[in-house]
Amino acid sequence: MQLNAVARLFYSPRLLLSTRQPGSLSSAQSCGLHATATLNDAGTATKSVPEKPKRPMNTYIRFAQSIRSSLASANPQASPTDISKLAAVKWQSLDQATKAKLEEEYKREQAVWLQKNAKYLSQLTDAQKEEIKLERQQRNEGKVKREQKRMLKELGRPKRPMNAYLRFCAQNKPAPGLSKEDNKMQMKNLGMQWKRLPEAERERYTKEAEAEMKRYQEEMKVWEDKMLASENMIAVRKKNVLLPPSPASVKAKKGGIPVVDSAPVAKPKKPTSAARP
Repeated sequence: MQLNAVARLFYSPRLLLSTRQPGSLSSAQSCGLHATATLNDAGTATKSVPEKPKRPMNTYIRFAQSIRSSLASANPQASPTDISKLAAVKWQSLDQATKAKLEEEYKREQAVWLQKNAKYLSQLTDAQKEEIKLERQQRNEGKVKREQKRMLKELGRPKRPMNAYLRFCAQNKPAPGLSKEDNKMQMKNLGMQWKRLPEAERERYTKEAEAEMKRYQEEMKVWEDKMLASENMIAVRKKNVLLPPSPASVKAKKGGIPVVDSAPVAKPKKPTSAARP
């Protein structure tokens, strides 16, 4: 775990390899689809599912892409966001005939894509469909994590300090501009140096890390209290959020009656008196 943490600390270009199920590759090969799950010459992982047909751009995106380069040339100081805003203004003033022409082009390409996509889906095996589903789920989870990280940064959440080992690595980090193999070798050497480090020297890093952790915990307490006061409970750890008890549980606690089900219990109906003969 420590070596992985050092890799995240010193090597920014990450190689993300998605997990592959053993059956997905063999099943894809048996049905005649191009499928590989090994690393290519560039060091990236190839998919074990065929490439999905690319969906055509809608009318507005098609127009914006066609004028983006000219807008960028005419406005060299503009940011990509400013270019998008300028394209939106151009789109609003575009005549209906040009819009109708772009819409027809989009519909033609959309019809072709629908046919290709239907053929693509029909060729997928169950294993490949499951793999696509897992990759989509991973992308959604990654998006949620990035949004949460961005939100916490905007709210000013204190940054968690490094432990003793990572502090040692940060002060003895490898030289920049090395290859992946050289980086890997130097990080391995750092791990060996940490093991051979004298006890007194290691204790120094440990005490520094403990002091930083104490400061971090105090800052987190102040920050979380601030978030609770501003009703930003979503940013606070769950264990620090005290939810009020439900009315049913409070009533049961006072009367000493255990709560089994919160659903209302229907009262028994009174028996109707039998008609006299």
